Amino acid sequence: MFPTADTEDIVQVTSLNRKPCVPSDVRDSPESTQLAKQQSNRELTLNMLVKEMIFCIALALTTYGALHNTPTKVSKHPQAVRFFSPESAVTDWYKGQLSKALTIVNSVDVSFVMYYAPWDAESQYVRGEFEKAASVLGERVHFSAINCWNPGSECRLQHNKIPSWPILMAYTVTSRGVLYKGPRDAHSMVKFLQLIMKPLERVASTEDLVNLLSICDAVAVGYTPLAHTSKFYNIWYYVALKAREFDTIGEICFATITSEELAVELGVQSVPNARLMLWNTTKEYITEEALQPWNESALLQWVLENFTQPVARIIPMWKKAFSFERYADGNPILILFTPLNPVYEQLPSYALLREVAMEYYSCKTNDSNHWISELIKLQQVQRLLYQQRNYSKYCQELKFRKPIRKQSRNYKKEIVSHNNKYPWYNTTQRNQKTLAFGYLLKQGLAISKAFESADDEADIMSTLAMLQQCDTKVMPAEKELYDIYEQCEKYEESLSSEQDLENDNSNIETSMLPFEDDPYSHENLLQDYWQFFCKIFDFANQIGPPISPARIMSLEERQNISNVAGLACKKNFTLHMLAVDSVRNHHFAEALGVDITNKKDMTAAVILDTKLETQYLLSEEYSAKSIRDFIYNFTYKKLKRSLRTHVEDASHTHYFGSEGSVDEKGANESTVDIIDLTTKSFRKIVRKPGTQVSIVAVCGGACSASTVRALAAAARMLRACGVRACAARLDALRHDLPWHYTVQHYPTVFVFSADGGHEAESRAYPATQRVSVSGLVALALRSLGPRQHLRVRLALCANTQMSIEKKSCLRDLREHVTTVIARSLKYWRHTEHRELKDALLRRLQYLHRVSLDLSTLHITDLDENSAKQKTLLNSLSELSKNWDIDVSILRKNVSSAGTKS
Repeated sequence: MFPTADTEDIVQVTSLNRKPCVPSDVRDSPESTQLAKQQSNRELTLNMLVKEMIFCIALALTTYGALHNTPTKVSKHPQAVRFFSPESAVTDWYKGQLSKALTIVNSVDVSFVMYYAPWDAESQYVRGEFEKAASVLGERVHFSAINCWNPGSECRLQHNKIPSWPILMAYTVTSRGVLYKGPRDAHSMVKFLQLIMKPLERVASTEDLVNLLSICDAVAVGYTPLAHTSKFYNIWYYVALKAREFDTIGEICFATITSEELAVELGVQSVPNARLMLWNTTKEYITEEALQPWNESALLQWVLENFTQPVARIIPMWKKAFSFERYADGNPILILFTPLNPVYEQLPSYALLREVAMEYYSCKTNDSNHWISELIKLQQVQRLLYQQRNYSKYCQELKFRKPIRKQSRNYKKEIVSHNNKYPWYNTTQRNQKTLAFGYLLKQGLAISKAFESADDEADIMSTLAMLQQCDTKVMPAEKELYDIYEQCEKYEESLSSEQDLENDNSNIETSMLPFEDDPYSHENLLQDYWQFFCKIFDFANQIGPPISPARIMSLEERQNISNVAGLACKKNFTLHMLAVDSVRNHHFAEALGVDITNKKDMTAAVILDTKLETQYLLSEEYSAKSIRDFIYNFTYKKLKRSLRTHVEDASHTHYFGSEGSVDEKGANESTVDIIDLTTKSFRKIVRKPGTQVSIVAVCGGACSASTVRALAAAARMLRACGVRACAARLDALRHDLPWHYTVQHYPTVFVFSADGGHEAESRAYPATQRVSVSGLVALALRSLGPRQHLRVRLALCANTQMSIEKKSCLRDLREHVTTVIARSLKYWRHTEHRELKDALLRRLQYLHRVSLDLSTLHITDLDENSAKQKTLLNSLSELSKNWDIDVSILRKNVSSAGTKS
């Protein structure tokens, strides 16, 4: 070994300048140590100063470079291009010229503006619907689109925090913007703009008011006289406009009464005044002593808070929302799926459910019950008259109808609203709590001017009798109305034909402009109205024709209609009634297992009982009788539960498997196909002929991979042992099962054994245990009879690979045979019946033979060519032939012995 040298020795040896050697005692003295420390501190300080100087110089150079460097080059944004085509009816301000767009908006009566971002997918979808609406209302409403995303544009600079696109705003001549929050389809937009164009209905008589009550869910009436100022009227006008942000389909009709005389007749003591007329009561807006100010925000909040309706129309917005949450309060829900085209003036299917709901909620203890019954009759007549009118034929004939060239100065034709054609005469008592309703019922409605054409008193009396019949014989549930309303319609046509008579040969000179030169003449305005009406009607027909409930034909059906009046007060639950558009939201019905596309008129009614987690489907065609019977039978628990299952042709419903058919699969032992079950095929599988064991996994959605692997492996193992087994799975979120198969947790595995044509008996896998192959096989063995049980267990022992497992398997098999012998011996000792005793003795003999053959069996004999195993299998076959015994006699003997003791 060579000695090592430290660093100091190496430096001393290699240094060229030799220094005298210092003794060790001098080096270790305190003076030399202090001097060395001072020199080291000087060197550290000098190094720190040098580093700080270098850092400052580098910082100064970096700052100088940053200040004198050229700015970074940023790529320019792409040039804005048109979002709408130049031929479109929409004015496209694709460069974001906000001021120019608003200048045009302020110069027209009504405008509809779309603020969009060209890259946004929702904006690209709404673009087509916006153009459709513009093609229908382009002559009456100005449509504009403004690109609010173009960087540097005027719109982007003023509105740079828009949370989502597109933004749809309607503007009136007063520049009041109304935000559109409804569905983004063209038909809903057209309905919304129609409400914006005419936000208020002027009420000039009680007839107009009753007409609104018979059509709308609620009527908000403002008593705003124009004698001194129009301030109150303007505020009420703005309230009607602003309410359309929350009511885009016009469920609340806003009306105004400017006549002080009519206001006094209706019981208004002070003006301005507002009343909200609902189907069962009237609420008044009190402004005395400044309790409630007459301003836009207070009035709008009061209307929205007090608005109630017998049937709620649910309009899902195709995004995360809680539209149904407020109705899921533990009470059952009735949902009517029917086309709710927003453009049609009336929806007979929805109107029928509203009538039924008013009957259902009207209790006899209610003071306004009489008015409700009268209102129901009026609504029935309005609905049936609307169903009777053939607007398609009328609009088709209007295209070829020639206008009247010139009118006589003595010709005067009355304009009658097509929504209210009959005068009604009601004589009832005034209701103190609903003063307006009582007044309308007591005073009645004005008689049409058509009676002026009657020749004598007899004609007038016959006309009154006819109208009285049309009024007084309208019974609830349409029992007698069908027999007479057609006569009323024919009578109306005769009146209108008499009114249209004109002397064509009249040559009376007049100062009026000729027909073709006066665009504001009475005839031109009327023709323009009907042309616009037919244009809207044709546009509504693009979705589908008007839908009407089925008509009650036979007299027996009319007499057997269930009475649902006041049922809401007779039980401890209340049925919520909802209506959903089945055209745009058919996926809701499909999720409930209703194939709505194959239903007549795409109309179906479903009752959901949230407490019992059940649902009931209206099996008959939707009509006045079937819907009443449906509600009545549900109230008194006479309905049979309908099981929800998958709809095969659901184009917008996502589901797991469930093709609705059961294929014959799994012919060989090596391949096991998991069958996807439905509600209809479930019983077919568990009762499938030729199958000994069916293993069914009920999952909440898609079954996990571990569960599917356990199903396939268990079925494969059972098949290898000679058991005809099949595996299946079912999505419980899409398919309902009968009551006795309802599960509490997922997944739940059932094992069914073949039981002929009877209801299949099942065994459920333990909920706390993990689903495994061995557990499923053990559960399947318990479902098999003793004859098959022993043979299958023997096959399982033979398929076991390890010697220790084979020994354990044979030991368990012997113990099982011993247990069966003990049980049979117990039966033999307790019975006194000779035939039963002999049968049990024969069974014991074969059991002892099996036990003897099993005791001589070794693990090396678990082979197909083993003689001992063949002998055991023969003994098992003999046991199977002599196993069946009528044990009912034994049970009778045991019960009789217990009674004697």
